Amino acid sequence: MHALKVAVSSLAVGAMTSSMALAETYQLEKTHVDLLFSINHAGFTEKHGSFRELDATLDYDSEKPENSRVTVTVKTASVDTALPARDTDLKGEHFLDVQKYPEMRFVSTRVTPVADGSLRIEGDLTLHGITKPLTLEARLNKAGPNPFDKKPTLGFSATGALKRSDFGMSNYLPMIGDVVTLTIDAEFNRPAP
Repeated sequence: MHALKVAVSSLAVGAMTSSMALAETYQLEKTHVDLLFSINHAGFTEKHGSFRELDATLDYDSEKPENSRVTVTVKTASVDTALPARDTDLKGEHFLDVQKYPEMRFVSTRVTPVADGSLRIEGDLTLHGITKPLTLEARLNKAGPNPFDKKPTLGFSATGALKRSDFGMSNYLPMIGDVVTLTIDAEFNRPAP
């Protein structure tokens, strides 16, 4: 019976390894990435900002995108809304509390190809010490050698949304909106052949 369990386990591991065999690992190209957000300001406008420091690793299977996965880590202290006083407030205890929570992290759990050629990326976002599901709608813009350095490169655009109150940040509701909209553009590459 023990030998049967070992054999079944080995087959399962082999199947998993085989399914990821075509996935290639790409690193975020940090000079060509934007993580933008917007939030409603008292019903008058959408206030926009960004996070300037992040890193990501992408395992991408071009033949079976559902075998792909991505992990993203963002430095919360890199928040930038083009107004230093507001950024200081966002970094403080009322919002991101960057001293206590210096990073937020997204880890994909499922990638689903959609009929229009886009990808639905489901995963877990850990922000402000709380982990909740987050779904991103992504599009592969281009895959090929970068014309400048010849590195194999992938370019993606993605959008998503979260409620800040789900992550324990409910200060100034409803004057400052609850829904935070995300817009992401990112290039990933790997060493040139």
